[in-house]
This record gives sequence, structure tokens and C-alpha cells, in this order.
Amino acid sequence: MPSPASTAEPFDAEVRVQHTLFKTPDESFAVVLVQAPDGDTIAAAGPLAHLTRGTRARIAGHWAEHPKYGHQVQAELGYELDPDDASGTRKYLQTIRHIGKSRARALIDRYGDAVFEEIDRDPEAAFRALDGLGAKAAARAAESWRERRVLRDLYILLAPHGAGWLAAQLRATHGNEAAPLVRRQPYLLTEEHGVGFATADAIARANGVAADSPARARAATVHLLREGERQGHTYLAHDDLRARTRELAGELPDELLDALAADRVVAREGDTIALAATFETERATAAKLARLARAEPTLKRPARSAGGQDLSQEQDAAVEAAFTRRLSVVTGGPGTGKTTLVEAIVERAKSTKAEIALCAPTGRAARRLEEATGQPATTIHRLVEWQPGEGPLRGPGYPVECDLLVVDESSMLSLDVAALLLNALDDDTHVVLIGDADQLPPVGAGKPFADLIESVQAPVARLTHVFRQAARSLIVQAAHAINRGEPPRTQATDTEVRDFFFIEKAGDSDAADEIVALATERLPRHYDADPIRDVQVLAPIYRGAVGVDALNERLRARLNPEGARCLDGPLRAGDKLIQTRNDYSTGLMNGQIVIALGEDEDGEELLVETDAGERVAVPAERAHSLRPAYAISVHKSQGCEMPVVIVPVHTSHTVLLSRNLLYTAVTRARRACVLVGQAEAITRALRRADAFRRNSRLAELLAGA
Repeated sequence: MPSPASTAEPFDAEVRVQHTLFKTPDESFAVVLVQAPDGDTIAAAGPLAHLTRGTRARIAGHWAEHPKYGHQVQAELGYELDPDDASGTRKYLQTIRHIGKSRARALIDRYGDAVFEEIDRDPEAAFRALDGLGAKAAARAAESWRERRVLRDLYILLAPHGAGWLAAQLRATHGNEAAPLVRRQPYLLTEEHGVGFATADAIARANGVAADSPARARAATVHLLREGERQGHTYLAHDDLRARTRELAGELPDELLDALAADRVVAREGDTIALAATFETERATAAKLARLARAEPTLKRPARSAGGQDLSQEQDAAVEAAFTRRLSVVTGGPGTGKTTLVEAIVERAKSTKAEIALCAPTGRAARRLEEATGQPATTIHRLVEWQPGEGPLRGPGYPVECDLLVVDESSMLSLDVAALLLNALDDDTHVVLIGDADQLPPVGAGKPFADLIESVQAPVARLTHVFRQAARSLIVQAAHAINRGEPPRTQATDTEVRDFFFIEKAGDSDAADEIVALATERLPRHYDADPIRDVQVLAPIYRGAVGVDALNERLRARLNPEGARCLDGPLRAGDKLIQTRNDYSTGLMNGQIVIALGEDEDGEELLVETDAGERVAVPAERAHSLRPAYAISVHKSQGCEMPVVIVPVHTSHTVLLSRNLLYTAVTRARRACVLVGQAEAITRALRRADAFRRNSRLAELLAGA
């Protein structure tokens, strides 16, 4: 084995895998112990998560010195090899369905050293030749064989480009045609989560796609429009798209855009270019909102005294609009009486015998709404009776059955979720959208709540009066001060509740130490709170000592060090996790927080509990979308009000620090909010009023409807 002085020396050898020390949730990286040809045990790190114990494999890369693990191989690729001895061959064959010890021996006796080649040539024929194995069992054995071989072929194809982790997911999606499909249409990989254009492009070029190929330019254009949607835009301006394409793959000819439009892949209107499906969703959503805004009311107007609440003039106008207009909007910050307003709407609906439904985007928000009003509330996906892998049951032919629908936390509705909800409503339903227009825009493309307000097509009640009881909270006062661009107070008077704090820590490592101590010990003890379920760290960025990733690692080491490993990966039973993309097969949506309960008996699924108290089984190949959530980004915290919130504020976050980001973070806290870091970082955030502009056509479409 090379000495430490010979780091960077190439390594390329056949090895025997002994043990997996670590692998990431998406299986893009793993550290494994292997037996080298000279018999030594060495560590190898890289795209090796697919290699299982006892596997004979080829690993290629170079020697490197890791600061923690010492001398190891930095692998660039690794793939399974066929066994080279009788014992290994028998064990390999026994992993195939319906092929036990005796049938494995029979196959070796029949075909000898050429057993793998003979099975590859015609798996059904090879297995049908076995005594006692019927046609159906032989077919299932052949399918099992192809699955195993396809996975290996995919790794050989993908691993040199750092995408070996995607093999299992591609096989699950495309079956035994996955490898040929990737070779024929490599840019399809950009549709898979986590695969950028550069990776797909490298695979394409390795498989003969020319730099000036129309397929390459087409794939780059579609990828950039999808990337724009991940950034929140429902479209890109023509010049912006051309500039992005030029940087990625060369010039974007107008003829290509015309061809994509003719194929209904993109839609083009004036200077705007969008994916065709998104373009149509935005148009249909605007049309539905416009119809609601213009339609005559169908509810009986309740007496003003119904319910008996003492409402402000703003609140009273909002309640009136709920019954006299088919579509109305309420926006207001913390302490302005949005909950009291919903209670008044519920009581007045009861007085007129109107059937009311309450919903919110997340389970936490729905539960909070139900507790506050005493009226059943549900998530939007449950309201539309979403079926994982199938879609909503509720729609035009089977609408949600209610006369009046109140949607809380509406500012976090993306275009897709808004469209899903509106499509499930009957033409006679009254809709009230309640939210806070000063929060960050939603996770996902579009900003329907802000666009509806901007369009002035529906009555908007702006709640500005902070009620006396709420005004006692420094959290509420801090939120409104931040929204005005003013420094928040942390010292309370005798009549105020000191629930908002700032702890000065100039260095990022000192700030990180303070955050870990606060989240794991001091705040849970002081507030009698569960450190996993009731305390949430919200960071503006992912990198750095006070970023999401580093804080997650440290917090989990303190809060869940002994949790049983699940699915042979880094996720542990007891972990708090966040879903990082919409997964319609499981019903888990981007930004949803769950608790890991453990794996199923077969070790093929991760069982999680959602914020609505439901249990969901996540297949192993889809678990890569779940990440630790002891710390999460501020953006993904929308709709998730937590008892205790800790927010690092550091000048290293300047690229994302803004007034509405800080406002959103503070308004997530119910009992206590602690900012940790530098006063200068808070000042910079207050100076920057809006750092999250996004392209959307909805306001324009509504105004012109």
C-alpha cells in the first residue's frame, strides 16, 4: 500500500467489499472498507453506495489524505464484477429469486465457468432448464437476473460521471430498459432530482452526442426553464433564457424555440417563455380566480351581531366580504387578529347554516387552525383527497363539499398547489384566502397570493392594528419593526413578555456552539420543550459553520446519537427529517417535516410520521429526498409555526439576508425566538427590502381577465 507521502497516486484494482461505514441519503457518496489485492484492508470514499458486503468490485481513483479518516482511496468510480471463484459464483446466484443453494449448484454443474455468459444470453431458457422450476418461476428468476445486471450496467454507465447514486432510482422508474434509455436519451437525466445539465451532458458526450447537436441545445433550454421554476419563476424572459443557454450550451436559435413550441414542450407569448404545462396551469388558475372574483355571491348574508365577536373595522370588512363576495383576501402580520377573524367567519357561517371548511398547506398549520377555532381543519392535500401515486380524487366531477372555504397560510401556496385546490372547488363555493404578504414567497414556482393582491380583482382586507394582548409579545413587536426596516427591541417593560432575544457572537464557530447549546439544552429545559419536535433552527444558507448542513450534523450528534440506522444509510430512527421535493407517489410534499420511526421488517421502506400524525412508508429508492431537519432553511419553514425558534444571523449570510427573510424567520416562533450572531448582519438585512423577486404572469392575467 502506498505511504502517506504518495497521495494523489492512482489507484485502480479489483477489491472485495467488507463493510459500508457511511453513505448519504441520496446514495451519491459512501465510505467503504475493502480488501485490496495485497490483502490489506483500506478505506475508499466516493460513488460506492451500491456496493454490498462480499461483492467483488473494481474501484478506480487516487490516494488521498483525509483529515479525519487518514490515508484512503478517493474513488472516481466503482462497479460490481462477476465472482471469480466457485464460492462467490454460488453466493451470487443464490441472490436471484427462486435460485437457492441446490439450483445454484445445478447451474454451475450445467454451464461451468461460462454460467454467467449463458444466463446473460437467454435467462429464461437457462432457468427453465432447471429441474422443478416451472415457467412462471423461471420467468420471475429471469426478471430478477435482469434487474441485477441492469443495475450493474447503470453504475458502469453513470459512475464515471459522479451519478452512480442514481442507478437504483432509474431502474425503479424505467425498469430493465433504464441503461439503453440513458444511452439513447441521456438528457432525460435532467428530469431526475439532483442531476444537473453538466452531468447529463458529460454522459451524453461520452455516448457520442456532438457539441452542436440540436438535442443538446433542446435539453439545455428545457433544463433552464425547469431550473427557473426551482428558483420560483413561472417563466423566463426571452433574453434571459438566451443568455443562460449561451453560457450552458451555446446559442439558442429561434427555430429551436419554435420547434419546442410546436411540440408543446414550451409556450411562448411575447417576451415570456415557459414550460407548456406551467403556462397552461397559470392560465387556468387565473381564469378560475377571475370567475370567482366576478361571480355573484351564493351565501346568505349573516346578521352583523352573529357570533358576538368584538371586531375591528378591518376585521369586520373582511368578514363581510367572506359572505358578499365569492373571492376575498386577508393579509396581516402577527397579532393583527387573523385567528379571531376566522372564528368570526365560522360563527356567522353557522348562524346561516352554511357549510364551512378550513384548510392550510401543512399539517402543523391545519392543526393550529383547528385548535384556535374548534372547527375541523385539514391539509389541502387531504381536503382534495390526494392519493399517492394517483392524484386528487376531488375535481370538477367530484368537488369539495362546502359552501365556504377558508385557506390559512395562503402566502405559502405555490402555483401548483393553488391550482390543485381551486380545481377541486365547486363553482358555487365562496373562498377566503388568509395569509401574510410580507413573508417570503412560497417554496415552488409562482406567488399566487401576492399576485392576487396586486391584481386588485378581489377585495383585500389589510389587517394592520396589533391588538393589545398580542402587542405584549416582543416577538410580535420585533416582526413589525423588522417589516418597517427598524431594529427590533429585545428589552421588555414590566407589562411586556420577553420572548425575543439577541445573543451577540462575532465568530461563526462561537455562534454555532451557542446555537447547539441553546437548541439541545438551555431552551428545552427553560421552556419544558421537546428539543426535536418543539425547537427549530432556521438558517438563511446551507454552507458554513452556521449553515443548515453543519448545524444539522452537530444537532443530530447531540439529539439522536444512538438512533438505529435505517435502510443501511445515514438516516436514523428518531430523526427529524424534511422532504426536499414533491413526491406524488408517497404524498410527501416539498418542505414537509416528518419524524423517522424506523425501517419496515424487510428493510425496504422507511416509516415516517407526518406533521398531521399520519404514517407513511417511503421506499428505499425514494428516501434520498428526505434530509435531516434539526436545522432547515428559512425558506422551507413557511407554514411551520414552532414553539421555539433559533436563527443564526451572520455577515457570511449577506447574499441572502433580507428584511422579508428575517421577518419570516421571526414570525415562525410562538413562545420564544432567539437570534444568534452579529448586530451588523441584522442591520444589513433591514436595509434590503426584497431579495426574492420572481417572474409570474398571474397578476397580469387576472388584471386582463
